[in-house]
Amino acid sequence: MKPNARRYDSDQADGLLGGQEELFVQTINHLRHDWMNDIQVLYGYLKLKKYDKMHDYMETLKDKMFRESGISKLGIPALIVYLQSFKVRCRSIRLDVELSPELQLPGLPVDAQAVTNTVIAVIESFVEHAEVPADGEPNELLLRLSAQDRVLAIGFQYDGSYDSSGLKRKLGGLPGSSGNGLQFASEATYDEDGAVIDIYMPLGG
Repeated sequence: MKPNARRYDSDQADGLLGGQEELFVQTINHLRHDWMNDIQVLYGYLKLKKYDKMHDYMETLKDKMFRESGISKLGIPALIVYLQSFKVRCRSIRLDVELSPELQLPGLPVDAQAVTNTVIAVIESFVEHAEVPADGEPNELLLRLSAQDRVLAIGFQYDGSYDSSGLKRKLGGLPGSSGNGLQFASEATYDEDGAVIDIYMPLGG
């Protein structure tokens, strides 16, 4: 899986994705556009005095702020930029991220670079083998990160159209190693409507 992460890093270095500065600007503009839309929705509910819908939407925004704050606190700049800029770079997949509270990778006894490489490589594998559904709606990919019982659990749940045989070949190295000789365990389930990949990295060696 690591070569995909290296390819992403190489693309960033070579400017094949438009350069880090341009990507950063595009990401900021995208986030600003999203929040402006949210404000307009709230203003509309307020103007129409639909306070019940306004309350429900505020709860949705609280969840959104919690997720974005969690990503920014992961502590690995390359991973933070990758996750935050994903919407700008990929329109065929909607990526959602669920993190255990206050998860900070540098504070864990785990190879943070290996975690970054693994997450990016798996997501890029889904991007490579995703297929555009007939209705034109984006496929969905949920990334979960949590530390529990001396294990960092990295979960991927994909819902949508994809080339299952191609994805199996791409991720055929599971289970494998983190790149520094540290072995990790994994589980994978593939069906016609999606796939689930779970990776478990031991904490503390």
